[in-house]
Amino acid sequence: MGLLASLLLKAAARGPAKRFEAATRNPREAQTRRLRAICELNAGTEFGAEHNFASVRTLADFAARVPVCDYEELRPRIQRMLQGERNVLLAEPVELFARTSGTSGEPKFIPSTRRCRLEDHVPAVRTWFHHALQAHPQLFSGGILSLTSPAVEGRTPCGIPFGSVSGLIQQNMPALVRSSYVTPPELATSADHEGRWYALALLGLAADITFLGTANPSSVLRLVETADRRSDDLLRDLHDGTFTGAPKLEPALAALVRRRLKPRAERSAALENLRRIRGGRLLPADYWPRLQLIGCWKGGTVGGHVERFAPWFAPDGRAVPVRDWGWLSSECRGSIPLTDSGSAGVMAADRVVLEFVPAEMLERLGQPETLPLEALETGREYGVVITTGGGLYRYDMNDIVEVVGRHNETPMVVFKRKGRGMTSITGEKLSVNQVIVAVELAARASGVVIDHFRAEADADESRYILLVESRRGLPPMACLPFLAAFDAQVARLNLEYAAKRASGRLLHPVLHVMRRGWYEQGRQAVADAGGRAFQAKTIVLRTRIHDERSEPERIVTEDGTA
Repeated sequence: MGLLASLLLKAAARGPAKRFEAATRNPREAQTRRLRAICELNAGTEFGAEHNFASVRTLADFAARVPVCDYEELRPRIQRMLQGERNVLLAEPVELFARTSGTSGEPKFIPSTRRCRLEDHVPAVRTWFHHALQAHPQLFSGGILSLTSPAVEGRTPCGIPFGSVSGLIQQNMPALVRSSYVTPPELATSADHEGRWYALALLGLAADITFLGTANPSSVLRLVETADRRSDDLLRDLHDGTFTGAPKLEPALAALVRRRLKPRAERSAALENLRRIRGGRLLPADYWPRLQLIGCWKGGTVGGHVERFAPWFAPDGRAVPVRDWGWLSSECRGSIPLTDSGSAGVMAADRVVLEFVPAEMLERLGQPETLPLEALETGREYGVVITTGGGLYRYDMNDIVEVVGRHNETPMVVFKRKGRGMTSITGEKLSVNQVIVAVELAARASGVVIDHFRAEADADESRYILLVESRRGLPPMACLPFLAAFDAQVARLNLEYAAKRASGRLLHPVLHVMRRGWYEQGRQAVADAGGRAFQAKTIVLRTRIHDERSEPERIVTEDGTA
């Protein structure tokens, strides 16, 4: 990118970073100011009028008028917005709906306005880069490789685009910054996943990358694994300036890739020599020796992927710094890390109104009693409720964060896990409801009877393990069709699971056929531990935990082997 663009970004980021820092000194005042701004702007909407936004002065006022809700409670209103109805949740027109997986199987569409992008999302991104540039002044001295979802994936019945906020922000970066991106943003729209990764690897190999950014570290691993696995084809295409290794990539996208290529015989020969020295391995430590920083998630269930970076990026011991993006989602950008260390981020008190429920209170029925940001205690875990400029009012994120310290007067948090009835290995956010429906439909399609089941997220293996028990017995010839049907049904119900399965970031699930009595043994274990077996909750989805009682009678993989 060079000195000029770096100076441009520094200048653009200075103001948002200064305002963010001021908010951390008095988070209560920042939260009240943000809440009032949201309520004043949207007081005349259907939702604002119903809940008397015009009279809100404090967070206590707001909590007394607005109940905590989830997406399913907002879905009827958002469905009307998708049809083009105005002034429902927001006074301003929707610029984009961020589409993500919903717990029921139907996708969620999160509204975002131009004001949201310019006043919430963009300042948060610039604040992140402000601190990253302070630590890494050469961050933009070379090319940028950014792996994002498409800004636009489709349009609603009334023509409003839906896609990803991150893609939209990338599209709206200054032209000088966009010129340093080494891949065309349109590549993210390809349905040919292998071809897309090949194209990303080829364009990346041709460039001097100094910043690599993506949300999920599994994407980083997929990229470098593709470069190594396809190194013969890639080095040949790099040498010739051709693009022959992805014949199924859509012609229009292939043309965009070819326009960025030229013969690089010397570069190819140099990388071939480095590959020979490495015993046939093509590593990013060699083709991106000036890489300054990787930006990706580091906490929660994806942290294990980051631990796998070292053999690729630091085979000789010189580690490339990795900085977490913070606690963020399609709904909001809730925290901003200020250093490369760990995954902790300072809560964005100036952009999102935040309330918290102690984690041990989350299972209680009825409306939860929430705590304000300034009341959080270091070392404790909390569920998060947010209010945003995008029409989410006291919205339960179903995320668990842990407070690990403070920056000035504002808590710093790390994301721990999804909350009630949900798991996520690489961002797919699989819900209990989706597992139940998928098992029922898969059993029906394959003609088997499943009496008890549980899906377990195995983050180490990047796959789900499905444990099943059938009193009638599960015929061996029915196991593979049932497993394939389960995988297909989950993909149908959860679009992010489908995308991550297609891209290889999630591997095919494995079936564990349990011995008869497995379920009852689990209930008895509850009683043996002092609980009441008849009150034991049936757990159908959890993170994988090794349990001797869960040793299967038979294991079935995607190719039918046991």
